[in-house]
Amino acid sequence: MMSRCMAGARRIALPALAWLWAILPCPPARAAAPAVSALVRVQPLRRGTLSSRIQALGRVTAASERTRAISFARPVRVLRVEVRPGEVVRRGQPLLLVAGVAGSDAAYLQARHAVRYAKSALRRLRQLQAQQLATRSQLDAAEKALADARARLAAARAQGLGAGAQRATAPFDAVVDSLAALPGAQLAAGAAALTLAPRDGLQAVVGVPPAQALRLRVGGAASLRPVFGGHAVAATILAVAGRIDPASGRVAVTLAIAPRSPRLLPGEAVQADLPLQSWNGWVIPRQAVLRDPRGQSFVFQDAQGKARRIEVTVEAGEGERSVVSGALDPAWPLVVLGNYELRDGMALRVQRGAAAAAAAAAR
Repeated sequence: MMSRCMAGARRIALPALAWLWAILPCPPARAAAPAVSALVRVQPLRRGTLSSRIQALGRVTAASERTRAISFARPVRVLRVEVRPGEVVRRGQPLLLVAGVAGSDAAYLQARHAVRYAKSALRRLRQLQAQQLATRSQLDAAEKALADARARLAAARAQGLGAGAQRATAPFDAVVDSLAALPGAQLAAGAAALTLAPRDGLQAVVGVPPAQALRLRVGGAASLRPVFGGHAVAATILAVAGRIDPASGRVAVTLAIAPRSPRLLPGEAVQADLPLQSWNGWVIPRQAVLRDPRGQSFVFQDAQGKARRIEVTVEAGEGERSVVSGALDPAWPLVVLGNYELRDGMALRVQRGAAAAAAAAAR
């Protein structure tokens, strides 16, 4: 180095300054430019399922096919009501006390008199036949008349005619869903006095916008939660109505509540969480997906310290997650932060702790 510097000094026109050149240090050689790298955060690549869901409001109802209406085959007058709407009743518990209305037993009395007369007529004809004063056809006609009278009497009894006061009891453990009878009221034959709903096998009916109702699948898993607080309850989509309710502008969706679920009461307001559609694939953070000027989606993976650009297809997105498909390598971590600065093949500097966490999760 000294000889090179002295050679430079001899080229100076003023020899008196040569000694100054000799003692000055030579400029250092230029260092090589450091390799370009980017600081990133990574996470393991995982496959999974992403579901699109909606929320809908509705109420708990009793399953229509299991609801029982308490009615009477004859016109009756209500003497006493022994339950209230919403009351829980046990099997065999008294519900109503009724009696036939005025004139309702006339058919029963007529049937009884007809049976008595037919018996008497048949008895006389048998005596006459024994004296050869009646024919066999006359006897057959009398026997038929008695059989017809007995049939009419049995029908009257099946209708409850002639039974006097009658008490109705609960056929199973239930909740009084509705009550149409009041003391002193008269009920027509077959009219429902009250309706019982079983304590299990409840359903919920919620309203869903028409466009979203078309994407629901019968049999899909759902959940219900009371609007005013409580635990979530598992449910299944039982039916999707084929028409729009003109009052609400929504489509009614019926949900079957899972047995042995936390207790819900008929009429309780609930919020349903319903699945619209599910996708399977690589589930990654939405921010990990980039798009080039051509509109092609891509991600970066950490290929042993180098950025590897992989083109992907975004199948679906929900919230902060996306489902993608493509030639991704599950052994390479996915770059989730710092990917905007990357180029294919660029060196990566993984944030402290991120690489170790990714390796541990992969194991």
